[in-house]
Amino acid sequence: MLEEISLRDITSKKAGGVQRCGAKVRGLFWCTPPRPVANMSALRRKKHRILVAVLLTIGALTSADGAEPREEIGFGSNPGNLRMFKYTPATLSPAAPLIVVLHGCKQKAIRFASDAGWLAVADSLKLALLLPEQKGLPSYLHDVYLFPWVVAGFGANNQNGCFNWFEPDHTARDRGEVLSIRQMIDAMVQRYAVNESRIYVVGFSAGAAMSAVMLAAYPERFAGGAIVAGVPYGCADRVTKALECMNPGVDQSPAEWRRRIRGAKQLEGRLPRVSIWQGTNDVTVIPRNLQELVEQWTAFHDIAATPSSREVKNRITREIYVNDGVTQVESVLVEGLGHAFPIHTDDTSSCGQPGDFVVSAGICAAREITRFWGLPGN
Repeated sequence: MLEEISLRDITSKKAGGVQRCGAKVRGLFWCTPPRPVANMSALRRKKHRILVAVLLTIGALTSADGAEPREEIGFGSNPGNLRMFKYTPATLSPAAPLIVVLHGCKQKAIRFASDAGWLAVADSLKLALLLPEQKGLPSYLHDVYLFPWVVAGFGANNQNGCFNWFEPDHTARDRGEVLSIRQMIDAMVQRYAVNESRIYVVGFSAGAAMSAVMLAAYPERFAGGAIVAGVPYGCADRVTKALECMNPGVDQSPAEWRRRIRGAKQLEGRLPRVSIWQGTNDVTVIPRNLQELVEQWTAFHDIAATPSSREVKNRITREIYVNDGVTQVESVLVEGLGHAFPIHTDDTSSCGQPGDFVVSAGICAAREITRFWGLPGN
């Protein structure tokens, strides 16, 4: 029957109207009655709107100079089974800095880097980005209990796409996901000639906890780090303990937190500077973790957890911790911010765009963090 035929649209003008015809059946085209030509203008407008929406979506994932994030393969043994994406602006500076950006649960590497403003920062400062990505399940399977073998059967490492910052096999130096990320860094150095002395790591939520892991496992590799809505390194060694670390939090002495940073006693020379961010309204990773992180990383630098100065401006409270005249640790508390990465979208100094766990909060964390690291041009 005609109504069972898969129709294809063929538009023709007849007798001042428009006919929409389907498949040819027994030498004839089945057509709808003529419609006014005016409807054609409405159809064109609709197509135009769809095209604009598609172009805007593509533009959000494309840099200002036309470069795009791309996946890289063959970067090492990859024991953590992670994916590697990179972004290098078309005008990458010689011996450019490299920033490793680690996404949170239920996020994707490229989308998070774009929403949080890191692609724009890379364009502005002419630096490279490394965007590791966890292998998770489709969103409709998030937060639904599944046996581990089911998750593994999908080729995933974590059901919600979280980095496994609490698993000993993935947090020890030269093991699991930690080693995979280090291999990605090595590949970026070899393939794009980034400056080995100017490598930084930043993350949000599970990515923030994994940033702390990278700083603790390979402190000699990083000039600086940033932990946004994260927890101290060594806080958990299993899922149930990880949830406790997030909320209600775990209290340890600064000395104990420092002891948990593996390899700290073997450090020589430069130590990475650390920026720690937290929202006052975060009920997923509660604000208590800000203080615990400050205690861990000031102890790491052998300085007191008492701020050298404190600045309150609008919704932002910033405290800095100085050693020999150099700021080594800063904490930034954002009033009213929930569990999200803060961006600024109110004027010409805007950065990023609101997305999954990325919200406008009156401050561009990406720019502020790179400023703290002292990157040229910021």
